[in-house]
Amino acid sequence: MADDEKTHDPAEMRLVLIEWEDSVGADPRWQLLEDTEPRHPAQCRSVGWLACDEDDYKTVIPHTILPGVGVCAQGSGDMTIPTSAVRRIVDLVVS
Repeated sequence: MADDEKTHDPAEMRLVLIEWEDSVGADPRWQLLEDTEPRHPAQCRSVGWLACDEDDYKTVIPHTILPGVGVCAQGSGDMTIPTSAVRRIVDLVVS
């Protein structure tokens, strides 16, 4: 979806599951280098409305309010994930 095609109406956004990888670590204490242990990246999942589907990033919003009388469309908890970290996107069905 190009910048000029973005929708701000939750009813028009795709509901998706995004599986992605994240870094792990950043131990707050000093330690000898030989005592460090390699860690595997974290396997993450996020579910929400796909607000931006750009070549280099995806933005998902898990909580939305549909627009109505006296209420504007709103979202909470948005997260932008670099596309390079995304392993899979699955469209979910709203029934």
